[in-house]
Amino acid sequence: MAVKIITDTSCDLPAGLEQELNITSVPLIFLFGDEQYPDKSIPMEEFWAKARSVWPTTSAPSSGDFEHAFRAAVDAGDQVACITVTSKLSATYNAAVIASQRFSPDQVAVVDSLSLSISQGHMVLAAAQAARAGGSLADVARAAKACRDKLHLYITLDTVQYLVKGGRASKLSGILAGLLKIRPMLGVQDGELVLLEKLRGRNIATRRLLELAFEHLPAARLAVAHIACLEEARVLAAELAARAGCAVESIPIIEVGMALATHGGPGTLGVGVVSA
Repeated sequence: MAVKIITDTSCDLPAGLEQELNITSVPLIFLFGDEQYPDKSIPMEEFWAKARSVWPTTSAPSSGDFEHAFRAAVDAGDQVACITVTSKLSATYNAAVIASQRFSPDQVAVVDSLSLSISQGHMVLAAAQAARAGGSLADVARAAKACRDKLHLYITLDTVQYLVKGGRASKLSGILAGLLKIRPMLGVQDGELVLLEKLRGRNIATRRLLELAFEHLPAARLAVAHIACLEEARVLAAELAARAGCAVESIPIIEVGMALATHGGPGTLGVGVVSA
């Protein structure tokens, strides 16, 4: 009996890699007024064109969405390991847990990544590798949790206005609202976004992003995420590769999905590290 990996679209894995590893991503939802779309269902150019008129909102998948994905896997004779975006910032984990209760514990296991984006993706990859190696459902869940303990994610925003507007960092909102001209350096700790530093100037923020990532080398995996700033992400990946002593091609450069882009806004850069 194989273990099927299911996640949500916050994990920001390339579509080709998801297909290669037989990973299913349940989409988050973004809305422009009354228009509702599954995450990553339209071209990014169309998303930004619509966002110029009205800024979108987001919502988690329903428990029914997860149940449908779980049922397809179980009916195919598989067990399911589901890794979701952090429960501290989204109702997605709770939706997956509710759906899992309609199955026996030896059919579906749900793991809270306590992270997001490329770091959640790193956890999903660890689970997929364990599943491919023939691991049991318990083995796969343990592999995901072991990876979780080695995750480091740092994010710098071009502006805090979208994060404040989106309400996904409630503990930070009061602080960030007074920093509209500051480029904050954010990290993920215990599943929460936390303000690490207040920086002035994009170049300073980008340099500090690298310095924080360097602290966790050597690394088992590295990745760079961006929102509408591909060229800067490429430069970041090149500098990261030079310091890590690896080929730049080994560092994925990911443009995050629409649901996360809603909260970060254009100009966001992130680096994810899995410590060796």
